[in-house]
Amino acid sequence: MRSEQKRVLILLGAVVLAIGVMGTRLYRLTVVEAAVWTSRAIAQNYIELPSFGPRGAIYDRDGRPLATSEPVYAALLYDQDPDHVAAILPELSKLLAEGDPVLAEGISEYVTERVRLHQKWGRQAEDLVIRSGLSHETVAEFIERQHEFPGVTIVTQSVRRYPNGKVAGNVIGYVQPISEEQLESEQFKGYHPDSVVGKDGIELAYEAVLQGRTGKRVKAVDPAGRPLGLVEEVDPEPGYDLTLTLDLDLQRAAEQALAGNVEWIKAQNDPEAQPIRASLIALDVKTGAVLAMAQVPSYDPNLFIKAMTVGLSAQEYNESVNIPGSPLINWSIQGFAPGSTYKMGVGLAGVSTGVIGPYETVHCNTTYFRDPTRKNWYPVDQGHLALDMALAQSCNPYFYEIGHRLGIDGLAEYLTQFGFGQRTGIDLPFEDPGLLPTQASYGDRWQPGHVYSVAIGQGDVLVTPLQLAVYASTIANRGVRYEPYLVEEIRSSTGEVVRRHEPVVAGTVEAPEEAWRQVFEGMRKGGAHPLGTAYWVFQDFPIPVAVKTGSAETGKAYADAITVAFAPIDDPQIAVAVFVEGGAHGSWVAPSARAVFAAYFGIEDKGPARINKAD
Repeated sequence: MRSEQKRVLILLGAVVLAIGVMGTRLYRLTVVEAAVWTSRAIAQNYIELPSFGPRGAIYDRDGRPLATSEPVYAALLYDQDPDHVAAILPELSKLLAEGDPVLAEGISEYVTERVRLHQKWGRQAEDLVIRSGLSHETVAEFIERQHEFPGVTIVTQSVRRYPNGKVAGNVIGYVQPISEEQLESEQFKGYHPDSVVGKDGIELAYEAVLQGRTGKRVKAVDPAGRPLGLVEEVDPEPGYDLTLTLDLDLQRAAEQALAGNVEWIKAQNDPEAQPIRASLIALDVKTGAVLAMAQVPSYDPNLFIKAMTVGLSAQEYNESVNIPGSPLINWSIQGFAPGSTYKMGVGLAGVSTGVIGPYETVHCNTTYFRDPTRKNWYPVDQGHLALDMALAQSCNPYFYEIGHRLGIDGLAEYLTQFGFGQRTGIDLPFEDPGLLPTQASYGDRWQPGHVYSVAIGQGDVLVTPLQLAVYASTIANRGVRYEPYLVEEIRSSTGEVVRRHEPVVAGTVEAPEEAWRQVFEGMRKGGAHPLGTAYWVFQDFPIPVAVKTGSAETGKAYADAITVAFAPIDDPQIAVAVFVEGGAHGSWVAPSARAVFAAYFGIEDKGPARINKAD
């Protein structure tokens, strides 16, 4: 797990542990992004305080909000004389706790301690946010009783909101107070120590434009640090807004389909299946735009806003973060074995390099004739097959033979054209490059038989679900590989377009027309031929689909399940990759791709009547 995510989990875990000991909920983890702080004395009698403007909003491709900055009420203490604070704090804490006596005690203890520290450090001029996220009722009561609480005021602050909850949570990311690690990094050079910043996803990748420019207030203070008055004020500038390529409706459909698919797999009670985590990516074939990026499990970014304002209960933590599958990690950009979905690339490599003819056949028996320990997934002799039917039926021996003839380094040299073994360039942080194995990468472990595992997408091969979606798109484009991207447009707070993304061709895959024709035909037959591994999933779908299923055995007690597909096959528009760790059979996850195609093309669809058990 990434160090930043470990820090968040440890921090939240410590909070929950403290809650359990206290027998109550923590009222605050830290203040929200508009909290003021003292950076340093700029002279003996001046002190500078930052002011934060609203963070830029994030929208889907149709302008529907995915992340916004909304005003909330907060109680601010600006007179920190200890005797004065002691006099008003009992009643003030009761009011701000909104009827919770334990919370009131926590507020009182927090404020008392902070005032003591500010006096010790000579920071009485630092405004202290007592509690954020106050209700309208609490604010109204405070105004009625304001005469009881001199030195305290109600201010509005900007706080992050994610109106769709978990939807696209792993893509959008979340915000939290800046960490020491971030402060020391080049990316956050010049940030204030109390800044609230992106921690993952788009929030982190586009932190610099979302954050805006911090303002400041300069106060005069006496030698003891007590405030004398405001000397200078510079207003903050709001951050820029982002428009993503995501389609909110398609994103919802993808998430629902994937979650439903995982539950269906669990219900089969198959000893080979143990679904742990899953990912689904849909790309625009002609541009590389990410239309949907779903995963199971996911998280609600609002969780982290709650942690910064009113706090988390132990139950909320255990139900949202401390669960199997590690929801904080974006699994769409982490590497897994691709299984038989790798076979199109291997087939193209064989035909393009001339080690096998486009219509040459290989005997697809239950075992491979050169090495009887190498099995076919299907327990019956499939006969002599050329590339098209070898793909449709997912014949292992055919691809073992290409691996034998071409060698592991020959495979790697060709397949690097698909972008395997390198980051796609997606505008997200923490992308795994995967692994394209060579003889050298195996080192002392190298055995000649390793090429057979690699040739069917196993062994040391690691490919991210996003790379598989790019791979499917590249095949759909007959070799043109686009760089995937999420941000379509950046606009200033006044609505001016600052940047608009243009599609980027990241590379091309060279192959003869006969090879492309055979691969297209094999993927068509995968969903349309009665012997195709996805036939029962797509045989009645109204739009012709190109599909390849796969399963990967990686030494675990269960196999992973993968499907890649694009549609329509005669004019590809959308490509989909589905991955379920522990999904057992590739055909079992193909219904998720079907559901996304139905949503994209506006088809009323009840799904397949039957799902077969196939590679």
